[in-house]
Amino acid sequence: MGKEIIPAGQSTSIVILFIIGSSLFMGASGQSGNSSWIALIIAMALAVPLILVYARLHVLFPGKDLYDMLISVFGAYFGRGLSCLYIWYTLHLGALVLRNFGEFSKTVALTSTPMIAPMLIIGLLCIWVVNAGMEVLGRSAKFLLLFTLAVIFVVQLLSVPKYEIHHLKPLLDSGWGPVFADAGGTVTFPFAEIVVFLGAFTVLPKKGSAARVLLRGVLVAGTIITGISVRNLLVLGPDIVSSLYFPSYVAVSRINVGDFLTRIEGSAAIVFVTALFIKVSLCLYVSCNGIAKVFKLKSYRSVVLQMGLIMVYLSDFIYMDIMQMQYFAYHIYKIYALPFQVFIPLTLWASAEVMAKRSSRKAEASQQ
Repeated sequence: MGKEIIPAGQSTSIVILFIIGSSLFMGASGQSGNSSWIALIIAMALAVPLILVYARLHVLFPGKDLYDMLISVFGAYFGRGLSCLYIWYTLHLGALVLRNFGEFSKTVALTSTPMIAPMLIIGLLCIWVVNAGMEVLGRSAKFLLLFTLAVIFVVQLLSVPKYEIHHLKPLLDSGWGPVFADAGGTVTFPFAEIVVFLGAFTVLPKKGSAARVLLRGVLVAGTIITGISVRNLLVLGPDIVSSLYFPSYVAVSRINVGDFLTRIEGSAAIVFVTALFIKVSLCLYVSCNGIAKVFKLKSYRSVVLQMGLIMVYLSDFIYMDIMQMQYFAYHIYKIYALPFQVFIPLTLWASAEVMAKRSSRKAEASQQ
């Protein structure tokens, strides 16, 4: 397969948009009410050690992606078995994000349109950009991030007149228990989902650049999500936020500047679409890359169309309704994702460190 390299700035843009993807509109876990922003900050802090483990793998295996690492450490058979699990995880995650968009379209924007139609359109767009290559995805992400940040900044400013400070009081009215529960869920969704990016480590420009890319991406994305969460609480209040499927859309719809500037929630919806486009595209690329590595194909591009259509089809029947989607996202997913985000990467890292020490000892012994 041809070597694709994208600059660190474009890689960081992909990471930021990937993390904010679904969480822009669905929000984070909401048991802690008006203290949910504290849970987000704690989740960011908890995610940093995990991100450093991911980055360490890039140092231990320069020029290799997640699938190469698994096969190198665990052998051809067991390593390929674990690779198949990650192929499923990335395919499933992409389908989940597509379904988030489908439910959003059906609930808010295109109520009379079959849900499969907007999901298919986004899916075909993702197929096109992944087939074009990661370099195209990187350039697209850098442009879309600038647009996203501009829209978020303007919307945040226009929301200020609707802020009601009393919605944040009393702080920690439910205690620390719900806050830590929300923080644990927020680590898995959305921060630790960046484990998917390990499947694209070969596109990073040099050894050790993963730490800078991942940490910057997580901190910037976490700041954006926290700011949007605080805005939703100030505009709507914790009770209304917890009762809505898409609180950000409703919060932006409340903006009314002199009865002149109204109904700008469409611009916020565009931001949601751009972020999920990057997230689905990266999931599709990593799943196709895994297929190519496991079955020793010449290029991942030969399976992009097939995997993309499977992802769209999977997203159509993965949930029965929006209530099941929300229940899975906030209650089941944090358990389901733990092996992919924590257990397997930590085992891989520990095994790689042991192998690296053994090889260094052998090198020292041979020199003596």
